[in-house]
Amino acid sequence: MKPLAECAPCILEWTFGRTASFLGENQKVELMNTLLGVLYDEFRVDRNVALIAKHTLDAVHSRVLAAGAVYDAIKKASNDAAKALLPEARRFVQEGKTPQECFERACYLASKGNVSPIAAPSGALEFSDAENLMAKRGPFPMVTGDVYEAARDKRHILFLFDNAGEIGFDALLIEQFKAMGAAVTLVLKEAPFFEDATLQDAVYFGLDKLSDRVLSVKTLFIPGQNRSSLDEAFEESDLVIAKGTFNFECLYGEDLGKPIIYMLKSKCGPISKKAGVDQGVFFVRLENA
Repeated sequence: MKPLAECAPCILEWTFGRTASFLGENQKVELMNTLLGVLYDEFRVDRNVALIAKHTLDAVHSRVLAAGAVYDAIKKASNDAAKALLPEARRFVQEGKTPQECFERACYLASKGNVSPIAAPSGALEFSDAENLMAKRGPFPMVTGDVYEAARDKRHILFLFDNAGEIGFDALLIEQFKAMGAAVTLVLKEAPFFEDATLQDAVYFGLDKLSDRVLSVKTLFIPGQNRSSLDEAFEESDLVIAKGTFNFECLYGEDLGKPIIYMLKSKCGPISKKAGVDQGVFFVRLENA
């Protein structure tokens, strides 16, 4: 996805907010100078906005690592909250009257689980939108394209995760892919990385046993910018599932030669404009090759 002007202050706020809270004032000023310098050098209308964010994160990676412990409690509580809802969530999926409806319901939950704010979270993530969906109190996410038709004959799925907690709902969608006979490769973040899902979170929900392969990325997965195993997995896949804001920004509109299904909440103006949805809307969107 190519950036809009407002993406620059968003990258700045997102990175600074997650890395500066435990620093002294002089260190905060130093951090801000570094971030502004990277944005000055990198922010261009013809560049992928997530690649710009990746370079920004790489420049302050020591601060990213130092902030890891701050998020441990948030991630644990988020995982516990999602796990408590999984029996009800599994019933919601299984109540679908056809394989297509079961698959679509799993997509709805995967989208509705994407609730981490753009600003740094102040506490555990809550999944009231998913609860309301299961209780028939809220609308289904907006769906663009025939996601079931795009998925049902695919054999190599690459699943790009977003946050801890919501990864529990993602597990139900992966179960659907496995029932279709597909092999599923998971791409998680290397720990620590803020509230994002790592191998530890995947193990908590049994995804290490459910999947066929587990890979990790240091910050953001951008095709052609990773270790060979990650880029090979992308090339081998015939369908990509992209969860959350950054994965949308990494892949959307980049003409990558394969179908991608995005599942997330539109949390900012640029994504709303690119996806053609109102801000605050949950959506599931198929982008065909």
